[in-house]
Amino acid sequence: MTKKHYNSKKLIFLFIIIFISTNEIFANQAYFDISDQEIEIQTNFKGKEVIIFGLTEPGLETILTIKGPDEYKKLQKKEKIFGIWINNNKIIYRNLPSIFFIASSSEINQILNEEIINNNSLYFDPMISNLMTQRNFNFNNGNNSKIWKNNLINIKKKTNFYKEYEIKIVDNKLFQTRIFFPSNTLPGNYLINIFQVKDKKIISKKNKNIIIKKSGIGNKIFNFAQNSPGTYGIVCILFAVFSGLIAATIFRRL
Repeated sequence: MTKKHYNSKKLIFLFIIIFISTNEIFANQAYFDISDQEIEIQTNFKGKEVIIFGLTEPGLETILTIKGPDEYKKLQKKEKIFGIWINNNKIIYRNLPSIFFIASSSEINQILNEEIINNNSLYFDPMISNLMTQRNFNFNNGNNSKIWKNNLINIKKKTNFYKEYEIKIVDNKLFQTRIFFPSNTLPGNYLINIFQVKDKKIISKKNKNIIIKKSGIGNKIFNFAQNSPGTYGIVCILFAVFSGLIAATIFRRL
């Protein structure tokens, strides 16, 4: 038995013991927990797998989303004008989650209607549609919003920042899924939402947070860049100039 499978069974067993010992019925409640509520990014960080598990009941479907932190995203499209390729058309998205993970016990469009999915931004396309804030051109048949949304989603999927996972149901009482944060995950706060669904209606919603932060010297540099961007920029320029002078001196002596 691998260490991964052992830890998974250990978490499920612990959860069952807690559930039995408290002798409570969590009717229609999306009660859940996570294996890691805080992740540290160190110099050798290669990504992190997080296990999310919780209670369910027969007849209920479960949906999980993880989003965060928000970012400013600009997409541009090159066009050939007078023989020169330039970035002409652009769309700007604000408050776009840098990461958006989705997990569900069944296909989302089979357990919820389109209106509920759109209103709760439970899938990539409706979420992005609500965040498009600015563009410098008019849509037409050959250059419409769907094409731009699909391009953005494909870019995010290729970097594993937008991804779909499966929720496994154990004995109609427990649910579990494994989420992987890539090595280039941004530090920040990640919101986990758990929805429980019955008869195509959301009957329960709970949320928790995962904090991802840099540690060691990387954390100090990151905080300095965030808190004092102007000073950080000047320091970087001075460091580049100083490094260039040292390199020129060394090569001159050689």
